Amino acid sequence: MTPRERRLVVDHHELRELEASGVVAVTASGSPPECYSVRFTAPGLAPGEDGIPVARDEHEFAVYLHLDYPRRPPVITWCTPVFHPNLLGPDRHGGVCIGSWSPSESLRDLVVRLVELAGWRAFGLADALNIAAAAWAREHAVVPDGDVQKLVGAHA
Repeated sequence: MTPRERRLVVDHHELRELEASGVVAVTASGSPPECYSVRFTAPGLAPGEDGIPVARDEHEFAVYLHLDYPRRPPVITWCTPVFHPNLLGPDRHGGVCIGSWSPSESLRDLVVRLVELAGWRAFGLADALNIAAAAWAREHAVVPDGDVQKLVGAHA
């Protein structure tokens, strides 16, 4: 078994443990798995009518562990509508800005970081992918406390 294959096996095991804890639901494909679909519930935002964000609790993203993983970060695609400075919804090709990446970071830790991003417990405005969401966050003085839904009305 190659070092990469060993890493894939460990990543899969750790994601199954995370799933067992109730944080996420995971679907994996490959042997060892190289593709994942990750679903979770967290208070977040989605774009509403006229660009005004609305509350959204259900989120999903896909992870592809290419041949250069873990030397290079995995390919992540956001699959559900989202309003966040560092995430783009499927209408904008699901782009994700994870910030820094180190090969020593586990896939489990990255998934936890993404859950925190979607729930607005973490975000970066300086390197935003979604300029409108970054401007909205600045305008509303949003802090990374995960309570962003207090600033919006309806649910998506």
